[in-house]
Parts: sequence; C-alpha cells; structure tokens
Amino acid sequence: MANRQRNSSSPHRGFLPARFERGHGPGLPLTAGVLATVVATLLFALVAAGIAADGALVRLDLELAAWFNRHAFSPLTELMLGYTHLHGTIGVLAMGALLLWRMARERQWYWVAELWLVVPGGMLLNFGLKHVFMRLRPHLDNPILVLHSYSFPSGHTIGATLLYAVLAAYLLSQPALSRRIGAWLRAGRRGTQAAVIGAALLLVALTALSRVYLGVHFLSDVLGAMLLGAAWFALCTTAIFTVFRHYRAQARSN
Repeated sequence: MANRQRNSSSPHRGFLPARFERGHGPGLPLTAGVLATVVATLLFALVAAGIAADGALVRLDLELAAWFNRHAFSPLTELMLGYTHLHGTIGVLAMGALLLWRMARERQWYWVAELWLVVPGGMLLNFGLKHVFMRLRPHLDNPILVLHSYSFPSGHTIGATLLYAVLAAYLLSQPALSRRIGAWLRAGRRGTQAAVIGAALLLVALTALSRVYLGVHFLSDVLGAMLLGAAWFALCTTAIFTVFRHYRAQARSN
C-alpha cells in the first residue's frame, strides 16, 4: 500500500521540476514560451489601460509628440521618412518573402510555418485591434505626415517587431549561419547571440522612433505594438515548436 501511494504521488511531486527540464518539449521551452506570452500580454494590457485612463501616460504622449515636432530638422527628417517607409506593410512583407524563400529552399518547413503565422498573422491582429481601440493620431500644428487611420497599436512597429524577431531566432537556430556571423564579428557563441538580438532590437527601436519623430504615432502606440508583437511571436513560436518537438520525438520512438 505504501509503495502504491509513493508511486501515485511521484508524478505530482515531479510536475514542477519537469516544467524546467531542457530535454523535452513540455519542459523548459514550453514554460519559457508561456511565461513570455503572459508577461508581454499583461504589459500590453497595462499600456492600453493607461491610454484609456487618460492619465500620466497620455500626458507624456502629448508632450513627446510636441517636442519631436518642434525639434525636427533636415536631413534627419528625410532619413526618418525613408526608414519608416521601408517598414511599411509592403516593405515588411517583401523582406519577409525573401526570408521565406530562403527557408523554403532549405526545406525548413517549420520555419516556413513560423514566418507565415507570425508576420502576416500578427499584422492582421494589429489591424483588428486598431478598430477596437479607435485611437486618433497625434494632432500637430505643423505636421510632417498626416494619416487618417487609427493610431494604436502602431502597424509599422509591430511589423518590424515580428519580422526581426523571426529573423533573429532563425539566424541563431542555424549553426552554419551563427558561425559565419561569429567569425565576421570575431565573437564567440554568446557574443554572436548578443549581437544578433541587439541588432534586431535596434532595428525595431529605430522603426518606433521614426513613427514618433514623424508625428504619426504616440509613444504608447509604439510601446503597445512592440509588446503585442512580442506576445504574438512568443505564442506562435511556442505552439509551432512544441508541436514540432512532439512529432520529432514520436518519430524517434518509432
């Protein structure tokens, strides 16, 4: 009887440790993905709540929009215009198509599924949420750009977030590409990871900055888009690669 009780309780005693094991899909990868999705979603909800409350966040939005508009100057404005247009819907989808071609050529079908689900899917989600929140864009006395669509969350920013998140994850998952980047940077594995992730974050931050600088988005619009993009990327990546690891484990066992 005692042995049966110990055997029956052991799965429960081992549940939490199993969630942090690196060697199988339902372990650490799934746990980290779920936590990342939940945290990013909660932070996005906080930003959205701050906008709805019309408090300190909204006042900061208005002050920053006015400050950037007063301090805009050439040729920085032209550079920002060029960079922001590169990360519009057409630009992001064109760059995504090039990455998709590379993945398909290598027959990495799980990465093809990842890219298809993350980038177009996340951009459609963002478009739908714009019509849920229906936030108006900044109104400035001397605007650089005038757009009449809704403002929150920023479409350009989420497009860049999704594209560069997938690109960074893909580069770091390919040993040959990682070694090539590391050799070019003269860096080890950790240095290569830091460089790739840092470059992705910088490109996203520049996209967000261009939207605020040009006066077509508030700070909270781009912050919300980055958090929404991070949540969607974490959710899709966790789902796709958990399923992939499951089928790969089944194939090995057979």
